[in-house]
Amino acid sequence: MRDDWSPTLVSMLQGEEVTRCFLIELVSAIKGTIRMTDWDADLTVTNVFTKSPGFTVTKWTVASGGRPAGIDLTLPFDADGPLMANDIKRGAWRGAAITVWLANSSNPSDREIIVAGFVGRTQFTDRLVGNIEVVTKGDALADIFLLTVQPKCSFQFGGDQCGVDLAPLTLTATVATVTDNGRFTITVTNPASLNFTHGKVVFTSGANAGYEDWARSWTPGTSLVDMVNGAPFDIVVGNTLTISDGCDLSRSGARGCKFHNNVNRFPGQDYTPAELQGGN
Repeated sequence: MRDDWSPTLVSMLQGEEVTRCFLIELVSAIKGTIRMTDWDADLTVTNVFTKSPGFTVTKWTVASGGRPAGIDLTLPFDADGPLMANDIKRGAWRGAAITVWLANSSNPSDREIIVAGFVGRTQFTDRLVGNIEVVTKGDALADIFLLTVQPKCSFQFGGDQCGVDLAPLTLTATVATVTDNGRFTITVTNPASLNFTHGKVVFTSGANAGYEDWARSWTPGTSLVDMVNGAPFDIVVGNTLTISDGCDLSRSGARGCKFHNNVNRFPGQDYTPAELQGGN
């Protein structure tokens, strides 16, 4: 337990009658929000956390003195939900925000966060067993990313580091034909002749509503979109989406930083260290 925790929660944990319980919340842009508790009745903290016999916590530690928090938990995956086995198989919960609280079941508002992070890899085996990897914020901060010295931009177009406003560069479109969950053609009115290669794709209807991806390539003549990852669920004709103009990641190329009036944020290098030293 931590010194900054609620005194009443700490007192309950140290008392003779322990009414401890755990609450979990998963928030996905595609699948919405799921809230469960391991207590034997529904609990309400603004929203209802539904009792779930399949949600159990077997081990937990609290972040303290630089030591990261940890938790071993079991979540129910089945055909009835709320976590659908098919969604786990398709990776629909990847990237979802996840929060686990330790709470007093007699007063669930008296709670403290044990783990906060997001869902990483998801797997489902042929033995009807699934698992998800919970990546905490501490884990994410522990990853060190070094920019490669290269002549291309490494920023995500339209992201905070890039700074380009995608709102005026985004159009609505409708799926016209489907090859698979990563390749399809669209019907779009594009008077400004935007080039959607490397552009952002967000589905706004259908089974993938809320899903975000990026266009690996865009073919203007056929309106073919080839996405980087592919949607978790089947794309069908008539699905709607938004799609944004892309950037060719160059400093002064046809649709690079200069074209988007954003050269001052370009992170690429015209020469590698070896070239600057006279190498090839």
